[in-house]
Amino acid sequence: MRKNLLFSKKTSSYLIYAIGEIILVMIGILLALYINNWNENRRQDKKLNTILETVRNDLVTDTLVATRIIKFYDSINKYSTKVINYEYDKANIEDCILCRSLITLYQPFTVQDKGYSMLLTFEELDNIKPDSLQVSIIQFYKSMTTILDQSNDFVKSETLKNLQHYRTKDWFIDWMQGRFTKEMKVYFGSSIDYKNRVASNLILASTNHGSFIKTHKAGAVELITRIDKRFNKKEN
Repeated sequence: MRKNLLFSKKTSSYLIYAIGEIILVMIGILLALYINNWNENRRQDKKLNTILETVRNDLVTDTLVATRIIKFYDSINKYSTKVINYEYDKANIEDCILCRSLITLYQPFTVQDKGYSMLLTFEELDNIKPDSLQVSIIQFYKSMTTILDQSNDFVKSETLKNLQHYRTKDWFIDWMQGRFTKEMKVYFGSSIDYKNRVASNLILASTNHGSFIKTHKAGAVELITRIDKRFNKKEN
């Protein structure tokens, strides 16, 4: 009986020891998983921050370029309106140097999308569920890139058509070389055809294209503010 009791105590001690070992192993595994997840989350956060910083730089570049192009189209719109409203005629059209090129000038807007491409790849490879900021960035780029690409193509097409029209004129070479002949004064100052083309360009190309660029700039500024808030919150 004493032997049985002693054996029972040894068995109990062994079981307690074994259970303790199992618990320690499980704690070690859970701790290792926690540390691994923590390190993985830190890696993903660092990578995402780098991507957001790239997106921010792209957006800043876009706003600077947009400001310059908007200024350009504001000038085009100003003189186009003057031509349409008969503020220039063959007697004074020579005073407006820009007026002879209102329908043959355009500036395309190319969206900087390096950060956007990085964000798409990040979500695809890391299988990350995007937060509200990331969703906003993706939706912004998807919509604005498509709109601006189409607008660029349209404005370019209209500009080339107008240039082709100029090529049919006897004064085309003079126009190319910066001279201003009597025939050009009549066409640019009094021609209904030119006023119609300026009006069409104002509505379909200059105004619409400029509006799309202004919309992109406004959206870019808003996203820059949200990204800055994200970074400032993490720093605090």
